[in-house]
Amino acid sequence: METNKTLKNETFQLWWYDQQTNKHYPAGVAFHDEQFGEYRLKIDMHPENQYFLKPMDSTDEQINYRVEVVIKRNGKFHQRRPIGEGHSGPSTNGDIVMNLGPYTRKLLLGAKQ
Repeated sequence: METNKTLKNETFQLWWYDQQTNKHYPAGVAFHDEQFGEYRLKIDMHPENQYFLKPMDSTDEQINYRVEVVIKRNGKFHQRRPIGEGHSGPSTNGDIVMNLGPYTRKLLLGAKQ
């Protein structure tokens, strides 16, 4: 007899971080997908878009990430395109700091106010 195992993905808060004022603003949520080792980002400003945060490489102290957006054609998945990058390590207190395209504020995953 087979049993259905449903893996619950861990949820993290996303924050916009303004470096000039040192303030955090709610930005959405992220879900860690254990199966693929990446995060699915739900950014409040763009609820219709799908974003992913994918680890690319690491050194002893830092992990580098790529932020991707899903491109759809006729309402169906077509491809993913990189739109930013991120990193985490000792200088980020374990948070993932992302730079996305034209935004001057940084997107943080896991930051605490």
